[in-house]
Amino acid sequence: MSIGERITILRKERNISQLQLAKLLEVSRQAVSKWENDQSSPDTIKLIKLAEVLDTEVEYLATGQKPVYENPPIVVNVVEKVDKVVEKIVEKPVIKKVYRTKYQRNPIEFAAVGFTGLLLGFLVGILI
Repeated sequence: MSIGERITILRKERNISQLQLAKLLEVSRQAVSKWENDQSSPDTIKLIKLAEVLDTEVEYLATGQKPVYENPPIVVNVVEKVDKVVEKIVEKPVIKKVYRTKYQRNPIEFAAVGFTGLLLGFLVGILI
């Protein structure tokens, strides 16, 4: 049995349409159809969400083998999912205009002054 057949069987057991499954997984209905027809397969993140929505194990979806546990999993608390929209407002500074400054002096003068300073530094270093 292929992954597409397993997805189809589990989806139909839970009475979920392709469109409903697509909305839960945040993909298109066509993507779900391609998965079920084995034209493509879900990526790992979608596979994890798919296993959660279809109430099964990722291993079963991927390989078709149900995992064997030494001790069955124990459910401590069941928490209902609540979809919540949170808006985050970030204020960014806006640069309205960029000003370019031109040198007041010729850049060759700056080079000459720098070279003179270098020579003076060597002379002071030698004398001390």
